[in-house]
Amino acid sequence: MKRWAFLIPVVLLIGCEVTEGPKLPQKSEFIPPKDNRITEEMAHSYVNASKYLLEAIVGHEKSLEEFIRRYNLSHDLSEVTDSVYREAHRDVAKAWDELVKGWEKSEKDAYKKAGITEEEFNWIGGALTDSINKNIQEEIAKALGGEGS
Repeated sequence: MKRWAFLIPVVLLIGCEVTEGPKLPQKSEFIPPKDNRITEEMAHSYVNASKYLLEAIVGHEKSLEEFIRRYNLSHDLSEVTDSVYREAHRDVAKAWDELVKGWEKSEKDAYKKAGITEEEFNWIGGALTDSINKNIQEEIAKALGGEGS
């Protein structure tokens, strides 16, 4: 449980990287089904992506721990979002940016390996809360080692 308590804020922080300007919206390739039902194929891809993402997180956790040790940073990594700190410690900022790029690549690779887009993965995650998908929800929970509802 300690691992997850450490990773959740870090994954959120990675999503809040410092950028030089707004990102342009990407063209969407995924179109959700009109009936809001998750298909067996979607469920299979979702389970695989979840497993690949977990593998990526575990691997990335080691990189984060080494990064924190190497640069003597706090576990919440507040330094990497502090513009004054980043300016004074450009080597740390550069290493952080590379670490973020590495995570983004690992995340994209996990989706690609599972044959799913991030957008579809996120849609399925939201659609799992719809009662119309109760059976699929239970199958996915079981496949991921959960109890189901």
